Amino acid sequence: MGIGVRHGSEGFTGLEAALVLVAFIVVAAVFSYVILGAGFFSVQKSQQVIYSAVEESSSPLILENPIYGLKNESSGKISSLVMTIGKKYGTGNPLDISKMTVIWSDEHNVVTIPKSDPLYSDNPAPGTWGVTDKQGDPEFPLYLESGEYATIVISLSPENEVSGRKSFSFELITTGNTLSFSSIVPRKIDTVTTLYQNS
Repeated sequence: MGIGVRHGSEGFTGLEAALVLVAFIVVAAVFSYVILGAGFFSVQKSQQVIYSAVEESSSPLILENPIYGLKNESSGKISSLVMTIGKKYGTGNPLDISKMTVIWSDEHNVVTIPKSDPLYSDNPAPGTWGVTDKQGDPEFPLYLESGEYATIVISLSPENEVSGRKSFSFELITTGNTLSFSSIVPRKIDTVTTLYQNS
């Protein structure tokens, strides 16, 4: 009786198993490459969006000097605040001073203080704010470029004047920037009182 040759699964050799394994590895590697490629693409797009936003946004608004309070000799209270603001060196669009919003708050109320008309004024009317001086390119008086500064005065209306030991805060809001300060008026108010000392 002769030995016959059997065909079927028993004929599955180690070489064939190795080829199948290699095929699985190749497919897995291709999928991994596609997934990693998509991830890198997403990261690059995110970086481009971030860099674009940084380029288009304005540099931070900064305080250059201390904030001073001017005394109203009649009421004995702080009636005006004087400060120098600037645009830090760096990339970004110029800041339009004329579009700045000033919000004042104390223990009793919160008010938006309008800009004076004209904007450049040595003595803004009570209840308005204005620019008294700007260092920089005189051809563009309404804009702060990198490294330029402007001195502004916030003239408080009589009902918002601040007495000694009272707290207050205000915000200067420009495109993409908010500069906020809070302080307490000293008990003794001088003709010119330092209300905030920047570090």
